[in-house]
Amino acid sequence: MTFRGAVDLKVPNAGPRGQRHRRSLSEKIAIVRESMLPGMSAAHVAKRHQIALNVLYYWRKVYRDVIDADLTAPTQAKAEEGEIADLKLQVRNLERLLGQRTLEVAILKDKLGIEANGIETDE
Repeated sequence: MTFRGAVDLKVPNAGPRGQRHRRSLSEKIAIVRESMLPGMSAAHVAKRHQIALNVLYYWRKVYRDVIDADLTAPTQAKAEEGEIADLKLQVRNLERLLGQRTLEVAILKDKLGIEANGIETDE
């Protein structure tokens, strides 16, 4: 294949379509770790495993981001926030229920003509 322009540049054929080699996550991690060994060049590793150098650099960036990330903190924080929200909702429901029961008791005592012992009512 050639490109039109001032310079004729030949690009080798990539081969038949659909023959990409898909690598598993463990293969990618092994390749990235190999490329990070002391004295090992990324270009050599990429060539050895027949992957593009920019792909290897991308894998290395993702690997470093995952290694540097604290994966437990956000989930714990979200779980705690969810628990706190659930507890606040439960407290609101219990307060409402307590208010209803207190009102019901006061109404029943009033209808029965019983004085409210220990319960102060605003009149």
